[in-house]
Amino acid sequence: MTQKHTIKWIIFHQPIDIFLRTANAFSEEISQLTNNRINVEVYTIDDYCKKFKDQLSIHPMALIESGETQMSQMYTNDLAEARATDFYALELPFLFRSHDHATKVMEGSIGENLLNHTLPSNTKVRGLAFTYSGGYRVMASSKKIRSADDLKGLNIGVRTNPIYADMAKAFGCESTSIVESDVEDIKKLRTKINTIETTLPRYAVEADRKVHKHIVNTEHSLFLTTLIINENFWNSLSIEDQISMRKAALNSARKERNWSIEDAKKIAEDKQEQEKLGIQTFYDLPKEEVQKLKDSVGDVYKKYTKFFTPGLVDSILKS
Repeated sequence: MTQKHTIKWIIFHQPIDIFLRTANAFSEEISQLTNNRINVEVYTIDDYCKKFKDQLSIHPMALIESGETQMSQMYTNDLAEARATDFYALELPFLFRSHDHATKVMEGSIGENLLNHTLPSNTKVRGLAFTYSGGYRVMASSKKIRSADDLKGLNIGVRTNPIYADMAKAFGCESTSIVESDVEDIKKLRTKINTIETTLPRYAVEADRKVHKHIVNTEHSLFLTTLIINENFWNSLSIEDQISMRKAALNSARKERNWSIEDAKKIAEDKQEQEKLGIQTFYDLPKEEVQKLKDSVGDVYKKYTKFFTPGLVDSILKS
């Protein structure tokens, strides 16, 4: 009889509901595929640390690499910071032309190599599938932005990633790095920044509705996440179970990406949803203005393309 397994899945990021539904979707899929032989226990990082770590705060990547927990859905940026530096390439501005293009990359040979070679070669985890966290990024600002020039001089809050800082500089902006650590410190910092890079479904947790009332849809990059699993645990599974795990991950990842697209579309098209969130104006940046932003980041590509595995960025752009 094939062995039974219980997977501890850690939710680290906000908003919780976005990440919880992905974990639940995977849990349902893998239970069905294995006749309940593989089950998933889902914990937020706070709940896990209270229950098992005497409230000691521990980064989920450390928990997963140690094998104490087995799975999570992590920002690609965090995986890049954890030594899988090729994942930074996925954060380049205007890398993905469309959701279809992104799917082709993520579910094709490029994505497979990143998940099954880059990650386990540089960390103690491997990837099972790529997911979103709200889809395409937008700019939420205290100022109405109607052109590429309107961005100049603004201070954009971005994640701790040199690519984001250089992108902001190319747009003619200053940038302030936001570290996902102390929630209260983050809230205070955001009130002092006039513009935030976010996604529509993440607006409520990343922007300050009293400050960032105006959204411009720049679609300058995709907010990507990845379903990851401890490498030793993965290797302990039978081939049959590995196949089931991959299938469950792919199915739940596709659901998650579609949910993200639907969530963003609802906010973009529904004035009542915008008002509920505190968004006063929503504006799609005209194509000619988006092109100006694309043209401005040429030096960003020149700087970083050589930093990654040769041919990686070109192969993504040409897919």
